Amino acid sequence: MNDQVAYPPRPGTPPMPSSPTTRSRAYHVWAQVLLWAPVAFTVIGVALGVGLLAVADADPTHGSAAYGYLGLVAWGVLLVLSPVLLGSFIAGLVMVTRARH
Repeated sequence: MNDQVAYPPRPGTPPMPSSPTTRSRAYHVWAQVLLWAPVAFTVIGVALGVGLLAVADADPTHGSAAYGYLGLVAWGVLLVLSPVLLGSFIAGLVMVTRARH
């Protein structure tokens, strides 16, 4: 016997499908893009910022301070875009989870 309580559906809402819906290939591709694009963008941005700061610190006598400022700008761009990157990552994670079921 089933111990779960079955509640009646709310009025005006469509019933839940009994079998999981199949997702298209484009859905799977977009799920992967939304999941991995922010990860790649963040890794590239952090590496670029660290690299530019290292170049600026290596030789301060030949006017390489601009590289340090570019490194700080790279980190600032990541800071400003972090809500968009996080939102894209979460949406991709949800889509991948739905595609697996």
